[in-house]
Amino acid sequence: MEGLATDGFQPLPGCALVRVQGPDAPSFLHGQLTHGVTGLDGGQAAPAAYCTPQGRLLANGVLWRTGDDGFAWMVSRDVVDSLIKRLRMFVLRAKVSIGLDDAPPVWGAWGAGAVPASLHGAPAWTRASIGDADWIVAPMSRAERPAAWRLADAAPDAAGAAEDDAWTALRLAGGWPWIRAASQDQFLPASLDMDLNGTIDFAKGCYPGQEVIARSHYRGTVKRRMAYGTAPWTPDAPALLPASDLYAAGDAAGRPAGRVIESAVHRGLLHVAAEITLSDWPATRYAIGAPDGAVLDLHAPSGTA
Repeated sequence: MEGLATDGFQPLPGCALVRVQGPDAPSFLHGQLTHGVTGLDGGQAAPAAYCTPQGRLLANGVLWRTGDDGFAWMVSRDVVDSLIKRLRMFVLRAKVSIGLDDAPPVWGAWGAGAVPASLHGAPAWTRASIGDADWIVAPMSRAERPAAWRLADAAPDAAGAAEDDAWTALRLAGGWPWIRAASQDQFLPASLDMDLNGTIDFAKGCYPGQEVIARSHYRGTVKRRMAYGTAPWTPDAPALLPASDLYAAGDAAGRPAGRVIESAVHRGLLHVAAEITLSDWPATRYAIGAPDGAVLDLHAPSGTA
């Protein structure tokens, strides 16, 4: 991503950890999340999402095993309370406990000087304990610019914290937006390319929304996909809210033509992961806020030219 500092750390107070523990934790989560849980080992993490029975997203994030009977699931903090409450509704007689763990703090790290050398070139979702921190290689990590989540009580020694939301901008450019409170129950997993990026395991058993998601996937009826774009932005102006509408530039009718999944402001640019309709690509140019608003320089969604 152009304009990002070569090396950097950013505290991520917007991340929260859901702890699920107990003898039945593997089977319980396996029946709730989109990714296979029972086969997850301690040396790896995985992308995982949680859906309504109608197949719409309530949360997504990073899942890993913390022991034989324990898991941590990192999600957006503004969804965590409702998420824990909903998961507890389905515990029934399962021997499992679900709660919020505020420690340790989470940091985003990028660049060869910030990410440990042993993780340079490591596959996405690799987990490792190095020094006083636990590390998870992020999916947007590249050989030329490794990236990882860092979990540790102490701040990094070289904590050159970003001046704005650099980590989220990097994550969006890599195609990994997160569901936040304002976007819950708004998007199908395919709109975030979850059927393509490993978040959904189509070989596992049932989970909420599985029938809807599988039917759309196998019938090839996905009509909306994710695209990434940028637009010039006033640095002190807020990012767009999740689920905000995008418009066809210059459209006199002023009808919404797309929606924001997540956005961030970094170094004078608004970075946007957006849901667009495949049949509109590439003819439609997408404007922010109104048909005469700033136009996004939008990249092709997955699976298009």
